Amino acid sequence: MKVLAPGIVVNGVRISPDEISAEVQYHPAETLQNAKKEAMKALVLRELLLQRAAELGLCMRDEAVKKPDEIIDLLLKQEIQVPEPDRETCLRYYESNRKKFCTSPLYEASHILYLAPPEDEEARAAALAKAQNALARLVVQPGLFQAIAKEESSCLSAAQGGHLGQISRGQTMPAFEAALREMAEGELSKEPVASEVGYHLIRLHKKADGAQLPFTVVEEWVMDHLSTQSWEKALRQYLQILAGRAKISGFRFDMAASSPLVQ
Repeated sequence: MKVLAPGIVVNGVRISPDEISAEVQYHPAETLQNAKKEAMKALVLRELLLQRAAELGLCMRDEAVKKPDEIIDLLLKQEIQVPEPDRETCLRYYESNRKKFCTSPLYEASHILYLAPPEDEEARAAALAKAQNALARLVVQPGLFQAIAKEESSCLSAAQGGHLGQISRGQTMPAFEAALREMAEGELSKEPVASEVGYHLIRLHKKADGAQLPFTVVEEWVMDHLSTQSWEKALRQYLQILAGRAKISGFRFDMAASSPLVQ
């Protein structure tokens, strides 16, 4: 699809509407307008970087256009240097973010699902009523769980009496996982658990909490993470300087927005 857009001029160099149209495909977004904006921004940034490379004598302008990625990499290696974080800095980050460095908790659970889409109020009400009725029976006769799951659950796990096997972090819906975190081994959910797909009655068979990973195990990851953060911050500042001193028409710069060159 051809995107109609005005041309852009960066320090006297024109970026044509056709170039913008061709670039749009590399910037998926919720709307075509947003994709076009990201494409325009990427082209402006690329042009600024290529002009800077030519200014420093790293290449001739015509050469830069033929191999832009190679020239930009060379430029950034020369222009942007950030110090490696020391061990003390990495340890400080680890201590401030200990929850990030835990193994995933494991759960063994079963459930009975009463299916109802969130936008269908009538179906939600009916599903909740069925779940409450089943829960009342289970409170009196806990041994009925598998039989009720096989007869009433809308999940494929119904064939196994609702048994889901072992579950780790991120494998279930947020509401379901939140309920598991609050339950004790052997417990049946005290009320139906609402999720995006309906209502669940959950039985937690076993639970293994996540373990804290020692700093020595994650030290290299922390160092890489902090190095990347520092480099990206330096890159944003560098691009802001280039954009700030450039004469650009046909495009308004917003460095806070996302871009392949500033992510």
